[in-house]
Amino acid sequence: MHNYLQAILTRVTVSFLIVIGASAGAFSQQLFEEADQLFNRRGYHEASSDYVAAYGKEKNIENKAYIAFQAGECFRLLHNHDEALEWYDKAIGLKYFKVNSKIYLLYGDVLRDQEKFYDAMEWYEKYGKLGDRLTADARIETVEIGALSIDEPPSRYIVEPMYTLNSPSYDFAPMYASKNNSTLIFASSRESSEGTDEDPITGESFMDLFKTSQDNKGRWSEPEPLGNTICSESNEGSVAFDKKFKTMYFTRCVDNGGSNLACDIYYAPVVGNNHGASQPLFLVNRDEDDTTQVGHPAISPDGRVMVFASDLAGGFGGKDLWYSKFDKNTDSWGAPENLGAGINTPENDMFPTFRKDGSLYFSSMGHGGLGGFDICKAEVREGDMAFAEVEILPYPLNSSSDDMGLVFQGMTNSGVFSSNRPGGKGQDDLYSFRLPPMEFCYKAYVYDYDTGMPVAGADITLESSEGEVNTYTTDGDGFLGLCEGEIGEGISYNVEVKNEGFIGTGDRFSSIGLTESTTFAREYFLKEIILEKEYDMPLVLYPLNSADLLIDETVNSADSLNYLVDLLTLNENLVVQLESHTDSRGTSASNLELSQRRAETCVNFLVGKGISSDRLIAVGHGEDILKISDAQIAALPEEARDAAHGENRRTVFKIVRFDYVPLDSK
Repeated sequence: MHNYLQAILTRVTVSFLIVIGASAGAFSQQLFEEADQLFNRRGYHEASSDYVAAYGKEKNIENKAYIAFQAGECFRLLHNHDEALEWYDKAIGLKYFKVNSKIYLLYGDVLRDQEKFYDAMEWYEKYGKLGDRLTADARIETVEIGALSIDEPPSRYIVEPMYTLNSPSYDFAPMYASKNNSTLIFASSRESSEGTDEDPITGESFMDLFKTSQDNKGRWSEPEPLGNTICSESNEGSVAFDKKFKTMYFTRCVDNGGSNLACDIYYAPVVGNNHGASQPLFLVNRDEDDTTQVGHPAISPDGRVMVFASDLAGGFGGKDLWYSKFDKNTDSWGAPENLGAGINTPENDMFPTFRKDGSLYFSSMGHGGLGGFDICKAEVREGDMAFAEVEILPYPLNSSSDDMGLVFQGMTNSGVFSSNRPGGKGQDDLYSFRLPPMEFCYKAYVYDYDTGMPVAGADITLESSEGEVNTYTTDGDGFLGLCEGEIGEGISYNVEVKNEGFIGTGDRFSSIGLTESTTFAREYFLKEIILEKEYDMPLVLYPLNSADLLIDETVNSADSLNYLVDLLTLNENLVVQLESHTDSRGTSASNLELSQRRAETCVNFLVGKGISSDRLIAVGHGEDILKISDAQIAALPEEARDAAHGENRRTVFKIVRFDYVPLDSK
């Protein structure tokens, strides 16, 4: 299991993480005692030097293999990839994999962290043959997803390193420090920090909190330490603010002569551009417990709840997310409560932050993902500290490395987070992210139905679901193109296409629910209006000797008439004549009367759908105009004759005028 989390949290909390413990076993006490003690105290930087020195002195092959592995572990936890692989190679050369096959898994993790996915797969395969096949297969699946994500990013997020703020050291855990999000505070071990002593874990200065401000051109100022009321010779980091930005909460971990003490949340008042004296907010009784780690505060948008990371007893393993409620009556924070199995895992779950809508974001090594710490999201739900199922954010917000401390700029889809992914400037770097708006385009081509020629000057009207109506005109090629924000996100459109002397048409399109930029390309064919011409329409048929609309498994005459409803609604200038027919069976007089009733049935249907009766003329032709003659029917097989007679029992329409003016337009 990738365990760089020890080094991550020690950037903020010198002793905030679990270690991979190891015993020197039969090693010489004099040679290895100091190195092992340092390693067990998470002093990876100092321990690495002692292991390297011990390796040169040790003669026993088994001991030498162990030392090489421990040196590799130190460098892995310090995220020094090249050194880690070099010392793992030494251990493997000394057959250490026979003692601990997990070295293959860890070797693959180091390659994965460098995005060398296919090389990592080979080492996971080796581990699967000697160790846990399920774990190996899970790792292989992870790197396959990671490789695919880089080639074909699954999201539109744009992630960019914040070059002007990053340093060669650790820069992480950003938090907006003003209502307008123009001030940013983050933790850093850069040389200008107050804690100038060397951290035995990282080999760098102890962490301090730095502040930077953004001008009206979007440029960030040179980061400066917050000052001696906040920054000390110990480690500080992971900031949160109350909803009015009047109180700042942060983590401080004190190092006393190499003995890592417990970490606690501190708070300090915000006084203008400065901060008052800080004091601890003891969520754990330090008189009874001096080892439990508490840090990474996050304040809910309403200010009532603080979520934090801790290894308090009663959790699910590793570091869990806990919460405390503020009691106005006592002006104090209540006893910690665990956020539960829906959020926490047997691994480490840390770096919580809240979005303005109450959704919780945090980093976890136990919810799956691409490797290392992955940033997770749990949307807020109704209830007391209730959240939806945890989601892992997509690449490039997450990577195969450690990604943590994501904060949004208000309710915009932009903000800042920290990561040690390849290509950065230092150990951890700050990265900005933004979700660019999707671009939707509408391209319409209008043609004459009969000739196929473009129709210039056609009117295309778009009515949006938000009530906005705009009419455009096609150019000489019958084309209309709308783009660059003219088609909105999450909006549906009704389209009407009209031109003088043509039957208008239309359709609908929608950007609702789309997750990718889209071009809606449409072709419209306008039929020229020819008076007294019989136009094609869906079949409207009738049972034998009936004026009722035929609806069976072969035809739905009511749906067919809805075609005419749509056409007349779109073309308010048309007056149509509905002409009904019968088959040749029955008397001529009865068929004429029946066909008239059939035409009137259609008129009544259309009137019931809101079409004005003065736009409709009912005409019955009886059996005078057969679609299929009696002679043709007689020539058919007997079983096909009834269907042929049925096609004669039909209704069609003709346009008799196209100068009708609706009453409400007069």
